[in-house]
Amino acid sequence: GRPGATACGERIALKANVELPAEAILAVDHGAEGIGLYRTEFLYIDRATMPSEDEQYEIYRAVLEAVGNRPVTLRTFDIGGDKFASTFQLPAEMNPALGLRAVRLALKEPEVFLTQLRAMVRASAHGDLRIMIPMVTTVPEMRAAREFVARAVEEVRAAGRTCRQDIPVGMMIEVPSAAIMADTFAREADFFSLGTNDLVQYALAIDRTSQSLADLASPFDPSILRLIHAATRAALARGIPISICGAMASDPLAACLLVGLGLRDLSMEAAAIPEIKEAVRRITVREAEAVAEATLGCDSATAVTETLTEAFAPRLADLLSGYGDEA
Repeated sequence: GRPGATACGERIALKANVELPAEAILAVDHGAEGIGLYRTEFLYIDRATMPSEDEQYEIYRAVLEAVGNRPVTLRTFDIGGDKFASTFQLPAEMNPALGLRAVRLALKEPEVFLTQLRAMVRASAHGDLRIMIPMVTTVPEMRAAREFVARAVEEVRAAGRTCRQDIPVGMMIEVPSAAIMADTFAREADFFSLGTNDLVQYALAIDRTSQSLADLASPFDPSILRLIHAATRAALARGIPISICGAMASDPLAACLLVGLGLRDLSMEAAAIPEIKEAVRRITVREAEAVAEATLGCDSATAVTETLTEAFAPRLADLLSGYGDEA
């Protein structure tokens, strides 16, 4: 029940990644300060017809009501790549990860996209809702997505339904182009969320599902850290919020590093929240920043890991061994 904070008192918001409404309740029980990523793909999987606007609205409303006044970030459907949905007739592709997926698919299916957005907009009347666009690679994509959100708001209001007029619309930073252009995207998006799972895949050219290359797909690779650092600096310079919702946030050593890189909002699987909350309470921002600066000068993931281990492992030994305090 304690708030997330460093040893020096800097607030660190810890939120949860969830997929089902029931998981939102579990997240609150684990101390989540909101939902940093609500995956909506499950609505489109294992069914013959598209989910209706009303069906989606009821689910989004249930999530908002489950977390009370805490913020909820709904990600528009991220279908394609390694996520298949029978409701979409996707073309056969040699490399689906580089094909028609996420926001690209949404813009190709405007009526399906608008149906989801109207449901989200209607749900905004019941809590602190934000909309997040996945896999954005170009500025025109983000502008087009925002235009669809604005159209959804107009249609909901025209139908006589209540909604928020100023729903924040953000984007995921999960491809190198978005990280490199973060200073420009910061003028188009209301917030950023770092998706490190895909960022690692696309920056290192390693299939995230490959077992033989799994040891090379490290979020501690210096190139990944520099992309995170660049995106974070761009967001802070523009004054927009930035968070991380990739699996990296659920690692105690990585969480300490992320604080040093400037992140103050971490989202992860609910079960990891108590452990990460305890980890950040044992460090100060000043020392985390010093360690982060050192890692940015490293030339390999191994060197980064060694730097982090030397700096933080002694005081996180109980957490790293898996026998941390679960209170």
